[in-house]
This record gives sequence, C-alpha cells and structure tokens, in this order.
Amino acid sequence: MISKDDYTCSICLGVFVDPCKLKCNHAFCNACLLDLIDFNNIKYKCPMCRLEFVNKDNPLSIDEDLQNIVKENFPNQYQQRLEEIKNIQSLLPNELKIEVNYGNYFKSEDDNDDGLQYQWTTHVSLDYTRKSDKIALKDLDLNSLIKNVTFQLDETFFPDVITVRQPPYLLTRWGYDVFTIPIKIKFKKEHKIQPIEFEHHLVFEGDGIEKRQIVKIDISNLTQFQELKQYSQQQQIQQQQ
Repeated sequence: MISKDDYTCSICLGVFVDPCKLKCNHAFCNACLLDLIDFNNIKYKCPMCRLEFVNKDNPLSIDEDLQNIVKENFPNQYQQRLEEIKNIQSLLPNELKIEVNYGNYFKSEDDNDDGLQYQWTTHVSLDYTRKSDKIALKDLDLNSLIKNVTFQLDETFFPDVITVRQPPYLLTRWGYDVFTIPIKIKFKKEHKIQPIEFEHHLVFEGDGIEKRQIVKIDISNLTQFQELKQYSQQQQIQQQQ
C-alpha cells in the first residue's frame, strides 16, 4: 500500500506538486525549491542532506512519474496543495520568477582562403519556472511580452548592434572568434516590466552551450495577473459569507 509520507515534501509538508528530484534522490515541490534556493549562484545545496551540486545540474526538471503517482493516489490532497500554491502566488508582491534560456549552437566549415569558419546562432527565450504559475496565468506565453531583444556584437561585425523584433529571438552570423555578447530583453510598453540584461560568451566546443538564469519580473500590469487577483478576492469573500 502506498504511504502518503513517501510522497510528501519535507519543506511544505504537503503532497508533491511539480516534484523535482535532486541528484541525491531527495525530492521537493518545484515551488518550494524556488523559494528556498538561489539558483543564480554557481552552486546550491540539497535542503535535506546539504550535499552540494553545480547549478548546471538543472534541479528544476519535473519528475513526471512521481507527479502521476501523487495525482492518481492522492487526488484531493494534490488539488488542495495546488490551490494553495496558486493563492500564495496571487498574494506575492506582484513578482514572478521566470527562466531566461539562452546559449549558442554552431557548425564549422573549412574555407581554403580564410581557414576554419563557424556559423553560429545565439538564441534567447523565456519560460516558467513552475507549472503552477503557467496554470494560474492561463498558459500565457511569456515570450509574447517581449518587444525586442538586442545583441551587442564585437566591433569587427557590421552592424555590431542587432535588434530582433519578432520571435524566435535568434541571431546567426559567421566568424571564428569567441567573444562576449551583451544581451538586452525589452518588454512591451503596456506591461511596464523592467528590461533584463545579461551576457553570453560564445562557445565553439561540443554542441555549443545552453544556459539559464532565473530572474524576477513585475507582473502587476498583466491582465492575467489582475484577473487572478480578482478571482482570489472573490474566493475570500465567498469563504467569509
């Protein structure tokens, strides 16, 4: 017989919602990990055993098998915990933690005149850090909030400042030098979200590189968030009656 204790998060003491299993095999709710750990640091520690891991190990991968077991065996507790997470999100100070995914891939070509050349493509996209946020915001595509993405290239390129105004936010060029690209994501004016700025260093090894940063954005002006706040307020009024 399945015991609920085996499927309970040791942080929130509720059943797992979007469970993430670390390399040490300890599992926690995705939302609990995000609240407890700063994933922008190079290293992080398991909240239970304190083993240390490198950030590239990606602890935010959802264990779908574990999730399905919880849904099938503890449906009421799962739904209750999911609603709690949604309510907590609605009470936060208008902030949402999101993933900024970026990196580059490349292919090489040996030109007899110029030697080895790389055709490289760098890319930027936004995603949710937890499924519950996506559900609460009615599957809003975060990339639809972007006005443009600006890439600042090395001065040897002309033009050396490229602004991409439509998704997918990609930039492809030819070259053989590695250098750092400052990147700026600007959001549409009506959302009043501050720009996100970061840097990417080109990599011409293996298959290239994929990176991720977790940042906070102010979503108080999003229609979906305002509807979520209204829904939460209505629920509270009904409970008081």
